Amino acid sequence: MRYVTLLVSPTEGQGFHPVGERIARDPDVTGEAIHRMDDLGDGTVTLLTELTGDIDRYRAIMAETPEVREFTVAAGEEGRGWGYSRVETNDLVEYMLERDRELELVRDMPIELTDRGDQRVTLIGTEAAFARAMQFPEPEGYEVTVEKTGEYHPESGRLLDALTSRQREVLEAAVAVGYYEAPREATHEDVAEAADCSPATVGEHLQKIERAVFGALVE
Repeated sequence: MRYVTLLVSPTEGQGFHPVGERIARDPDVTGEAIHRMDDLGDGTVTLLTELTGDIDRYRAIMAETPEVREFTVAAGEEGRGWGYSRVETNDLVEYMLERDRELELVRDMPIELTDRGDQRVTLIGTEAAFARAMQFPEPEGYEVTVEKTGEYHPESGRLLDALTSRQREVLEAAVAVGYYEAPREATHEDVAEAADCSPATVGEHLQKIERAVFGALVE
């Protein structure tokens, strides 16, 4: 059994869905990941989305988007929230659903939403299923890049896959400047300079990174 992680990027100024486009353009809300997506078979899908930022602004975006049939939001800690929604599908969503059905691939959740409006998706399947996938046409208006592939070992947990792309960038910067050396060779300020963000943001990211990685190790 193998896995392939793909980065799917819009190339013609369009987004994956009107909801995602609005969130990606809004500076006060950030979509972090889609943790569940279910096809209801009636032209709609239900989504469980993780987000950060202004929860009230997220509610306003959902209320103003015609393609959203219903939604609800639960606010969490540290500016993090969870949104349930039922939205109308579009051509790209229908393409993704059809591809999964025809190619017998399993989507490994969550789907990561990047700062640039891309989606990082990991698919799991047999060698034969991925060979068939090579014959499947790419969606028009989107570029698909294979980021990594290999044998799927669920027992390993693939710890870094639990992190967002920005969290991985901050972690890589921290390792590069010596933040995790013993004794420590760098400060939050050094990491911030390498990662092009503020020291306060570095502290928040590192806290979330350590919680995710060490939590997975303990489990």
